[in-house]
Amino acid sequence: MHNLIRCKGSSTSPISMNCSMFGPQGWADLPNELLHSIIVLLESNRDLLAFTATCPSWCAAFKSIRSTLGTLFPPLILWNCADEQGNSDSTIQHTWELIDLAYPSSPLRRWSPPTIFDRMTLVDCSHGHAIFSFGRSHVILDVFTGITILAPICPLVQLACRSFIAPHPLSDSYLFVTGPQGLLAWKVGSLSWLHCDDINAHNIKQIVAFKGQVFARTCQNMYIVRLAPRLHLEALKVVSGDNMASSTHCGAMVSCDNMLMLLTTNLEAFSLDFSVEPPKYVKVADEFLEKRAFFIDKKGFCQPRQTIEAERMGLKGSQIYTLAKMARVYSYPVVDRPDLWISTEPRISRLNNHLLRSHLGLATWI
Repeated sequence: MHNLIRCKGSSTSPISMNCSMFGPQGWADLPNELLHSIIVLLESNRDLLAFTATCPSWCAAFKSIRSTLGTLFPPLILWNCADEQGNSDSTIQHTWELIDLAYPSSPLRRWSPPTIFDRMTLVDCSHGHAIFSFGRSHVILDVFTGITILAPICPLVQLACRSFIAPHPLSDSYLFVTGPQGLLAWKVGSLSWLHCDDINAHNIKQIVAFKGQVFARTCQNMYIVRLAPRLHLEALKVVSGDNMASSTHCGAMVSCDNMLMLLTTNLEAFSLDFSVEPPKYVKVADEFLEKRAFFIDKKGFCQPRQTIEAERMGLKGSQIYTLAKMARVYSYPVVDRPDLWISTEPRISRLNNHLLRSHLGLATWI
C-alpha cells in the first residue's frame, strides 16, 4: 500500500503535503474503527496474517478485537509432516506446518520444534495453542509466535484428558488435567496446581468455556467447574429435550454465539436453555445452522469450533468438517437434509491432496 501514492515537485507543494498526510504515516494512523471494519471483510487467515504484519498499529488494532474473531475465520490445521532425510541412517525429522484451508499448498508457517518436544506427544489444541505432554510434563506452544510455556510437573501419574481454556488475556488461562486421582487445574503463570479429588473426574470427556464459566461433561453428565474459593465440580442437572435419545449425549459440545450447543452423532443440534430450572436441551432450528460450519477432530485433539458466514470462506453452511486419523478432512451435514449430502467441496479436495504428501502426518484443527 505504501507505493500507491507517488508525488512530484518540491517538498513544499500541496501534492507533497498530501503525500505526507496519506503516505506510510497516513496508513499507520487509520482509526481503529476503520481497521476493524476491514478485518471482518478479509477472506482467509493468510489475509489476516498479512494485515497484522503491515505495521505495529494495524497489529494492535487486530489484537484489540482478537477475542471476537474466533467465529469469523475457520481454524487452521496444525500438521506434523515427517521429512525423511536423505542420509545413510534414514532418520526422520518431524516438521510442523500451519495450514490455511484456502491455501493448503502454501503453509503460513513451517518449523521444526525445539528439542524439548523430541519425546513429547500432542494431546490437545485450542485457542491457537498446542499442548504437548510426556509423562507428567506439559508444554504449551503458541503456534503463531513460537513461544512456549512450561507448566509445573503434574502431580497426577495416570492422565486421561487434557484441556486448555485460553481467554484473552492469557494470564486468565487454565490447563486442566484429569485422571483416576481427580481433576487438576494450572493457572498460567502460577507455581502450583489446584486439585479436586472428585471420583467422577476421570470420566470427563470435554471441558469448554461459555460466558465466563467452565463446564465439564462426561458421556451422560454435566458439571460446572468452580475455580474459587477452591477447585471443585458442581453437578449440573440437565433435562433432555423432546425426542432426544440418551445416546445423543455422546456428541461434541461447542460454544456458539449465545448458546452452549451439543452436536450429536444423530445429525442434530441441541442448545442448553439456562433460562429454565433445571436447564433443558432444546433442538436448534435448521435456519440458525444454515450459515455456520463446525470443525471437530475425531481424535479428540482439539476443542470443537464454529464459523459463521461459512460461504464467505468458500465452505458450506450446516456442515461439520472433521479431521480423521489419517489427516484427511471429511464433511457431513449437521441437519438430516438430503440436499446437503453433496460431494466434497473443491477447497477440501485440494487440502486433502496436499495432505496426501505424507503418510505419517498427524493433523488437527487449531
